[in-house]
Formats: sequence, structure tokens, C-alpha cells
Amino acid sequence: MNINTLLDEYRRTMPAAAKPEYFRLHRYRFRDLLRALPPAPAHILEIGTTPGTFTGILRQAGYTVAGVDLFPDTRADLWRALDVDVRFCNLDEQPIPFDANTFDAVVFSEVIEHLAGSPLKPLAEMQRVLKPGGRVVISTPNQLYFKSRMKTLGDVVLGRPFESFNEFERAMQLDGPQRYYNHSRLYTMRELRWMLEQAGFRVALEHFGDAWERVGVEPRRLLRHPLRVLTKSALWMLTSAFPRTRSMLLIVGRKPE
Repeated sequence: MNINTLLDEYRRTMPAAAKPEYFRLHRYRFRDLLRALPPAPAHILEIGTTPGTFTGILRQAGYTVAGVDLFPDTRADLWRALDVDVRFCNLDEQPIPFDANTFDAVVFSEVIEHLAGSPLKPLAEMQRVLKPGGRVVISTPNQLYFKSRMKTLGDVVLGRPFESFNEFERAMQLDGPQRYYNHSRLYTMRELRWMLEQAGFRVALEHFGDAWERVGVEPRRLLRHPLRVLTKSALWMLTSAFPRTRSMLLIVGRKPE
């Protein structure tokens, strides 16, 4: 099935528990992830399944799926409905709770930036659970995203802190697994490539994605939010001209045969 057709079909039939607004914001990331995966019915491990939106898309596409998450019990009914085995795992502290050589691919999307420690050990664990020739698909915000760099420059020029006091206050009160709601750090493509190679993977694909620039520039929004749409469109055109400043990094590593 065509990926765009698959996503449209999922949008029409998705359960409320999978958060329709979340799907709207992340649709283009999901599209890029699907393009990087092996064909169904491959066996996929999804790292960080909450809220279950991409999990549902994978199942609808015909994949066999298992997952690990910090909060597996909060959507236990959804996992049962999707027939997905989701287990608790804190990657900073624990090995992945699946056997070696089990999966054809690991999806590690928008998670690496939340890890408190080095991703090298978790990446080595992903290689362990992959079959020979299997792939890990990683996506994460780009440290060199043009919009983020301009915000940082504006903060410097105007003498503002890099995060508001409300953001600071919220972050300081998070405890236990909740602290992973915050980003620990962002990465560049060079850094992702280095970490994959250190973990024993061969880099098979590097892609600078425009997943966030594309959200909100739909023609139907032009009449309701003309200034917002035109501003976002200008940003999209700018990062299209300079791909390394796009919002999302996607990299694929292959386990040696």
C-alpha cells in the first residue's frame, strides 16, 4: 500500500486513545520512518511506544510489533487491542528485555534526545536484539535546525535565558521516569553517525527531514491563519534550500551480517 494512502486510512479510523492531534503534528515523521523500514511483515521493536499512534500505524501496515516504554501500563488496553507486547524498560539503566537476534528493525524515534546518559550502551543493546542484517531507524530533532538557532541568537541578543522560568521550574520538579519528559541534549548528524559506528553498526542512510516545517502549511489553513502559514512556508522554503538546517535528523544503521 502507498504510504500516504496508509496514513490517510489510519487517520480516518484511528482510536481517540491514539491522539488525533498528535498524529497531525507527527504525520510527516511517521511517513519518513515507514520509508526507512523493511517491508511488512517484518518484526519491529518500537522503543518508546507512548502514545501508541505509530504503533497503530505499524500494525495497520502489517508489521509484527513489540515495544518497550517507561509507562507501559498507562495504555495497556490499547496494547492488548493492537496485539503488541509492550514491556517496561529504562534504557539508561536496564538491558532491553528481549532475546538476541529477534527483530528485523528497531524504531528509535524522538527518544535519543531524552536519554540522561550516553546512548552508546542502549545502541549496543539494540544491535544485540536485531537479527544479522537488521536495521535501527533513528529520528531526532536537529541541533542545527534554523528556527532553533535563530531563537538562540535572539535570546543572546536580547539577554533572555535559553528557557523560561516556568520551563525551569517544571523541569526541576520532575522525578523518576518523569524526568525523561525533558530533552537532555540534541545531536548533529555527525554525532549520530559516530555513535552508530561506535556501537558496531554500518550507516546505511542519512536523511535531513522537514517533518516539522510541513505541519501547518496546508492550503486549507491559509484563509484562517494567513500570516502563520506564510511565515511557516518561508521557513520551509529556506530549509529546503539548505537541507542541513532542516528540523529532523533520520539515520539508519545496519547490523553486520
